[in-house]
Amino acid sequence: MLSLKPLILHLTPKPAAFDGLWFRQVAGAAEYARLRPEALPLPACWIVRAADQVHHAGERAEDCRFAFDVVIAIENARTHAQGDTDDALLRYRQAVKDLLLGWEIEPDVRPIQWEGGRVLEYTDGDLYWADRYAFNALITHYLPDPPNYSGLTYVSTLPE
Repeated sequence: MLSLKPLILHLTPKPAAFDGLWFRQVAGAAEYARLRPEALPLPACWIVRAADQVHHAGERAEDCRFAFDVVIAIENARTHAQGDTDDALLRYRQAVKDLLLGWEIEPDVRPIQWEGGRVLEYTDGDLYWADRYAFNALITHYLPDPPNYSGLTYVSTLPE
């Protein structure tokens, strides 16, 4: 398994090209589980592990697919023009997608791919959306080779 903490750190700074307020909070699954909508500073973003799939790839090797959701919450506020809230959500989704697509979470890990999104909840005050991303990694469990044989070392177990 791989840590998703690098994703949180990667999404925390505001991209230079993003016009508007960036996420006030970028956090993980534990913070998402403690969500209190009435005290939530929006916009916010959470990285939540979704699924791990493993395929045997040889002796002590596994081809792993790690999927995670980027949950975005913004205010669902009445605006002067219809569709403004959906356009705001789209700007956040596109900015996150631009930051993640092709990025390698760790060396020797295949780049992140986008797999689509879904609505989690539309309320009178908030809008929650989850985009699914995934990446593959070949995980091997090889131990380092032992040092070269250089002879026997005799050890006495008797007290001297």
